[in-house]
Amino acid sequence: MSIVVQNLQVWFGKQQILKEINHTFAENRISAIIGPSGCGKTTFLKSLNRTLELDAGYRLEGKVLVSGEDIYQREAGDIRRRIGIVFQTPVALPLSIKENLLFGVRYHGERNKKRLNDITENCLTQAGLWNEVKDKLNSPANKLSGGQIQRLSIARVLAVDPEVLLLDEPCSNLDPASTRLIEELLVELAKKLPVVLVTHNLFQAKRIAHMTIFMINGQLLESAETTKLFTNPDKQETSDFIAGLTW
Repeated sequence: MSIVVQNLQVWFGKQQILKEINHTFAENRISAIIGPSGCGKTTFLKSLNRTLELDAGYRLEGKVLVSGEDIYQREAGDIRRRIGIVFQTPVALPLSIKENLLFGVRYHGERNKKRLNDITENCLTQAGLWNEVKDKLNSPANKLSGGQIQRLSIARVLAVDPEVLLLDEPCSNLDPASTRLIEELLVELAKKLPVVLVTHNLFQAKRIAHMTIFMINGQLLESAETTKLFTNPDKQETSDFIAGLTW
């Protein structure tokens, strides 16, 4: 399953944030979005699953197609389930570890106890957390470390069985060990579904992304296989950014 973005434009008030973006995110691959701060990376990410409209004052033109369907012509809650997003700051709801993970599952109507238990174990295992928390599932989630809470946030998204996973700087506040665990998790997840990752860490993009996108001033300036973009970009602006010569 792919995500096709067609002529996407976004405004907040009179200020245009995204300008005529066209791109196809391929299935079973990690795509990294890089670029200077304020270039529209997060706005672009949020436009892919309709969390953008939770911000006041936005206006959008263009299309985002998933399996050929325009997500802006579908019910927003269903789109946010199908295209899950994990934000930069780890979020632990004021609930137990287990109930944090099951929050979305219960919201969407699952009540079967065995099914809930299976989802809990399967998703925490996928996130590399099961062995760390299996004996304290009823303990407050906010007692976990930052890296554990970020993996719990990913597990909570996986629990509702998304078709796409979006992540906005998921490792920016984490130590190297936690970052490595999350990168390994994303590599495994990309075998099953498309993963789109906004990152300021160019080394992270080089390590795990199959495709890298460079954005600047609200535009998608260049996209290519990661190795090519970092070693032989087509645009001088891309080369300068990677070399740290600008911004």
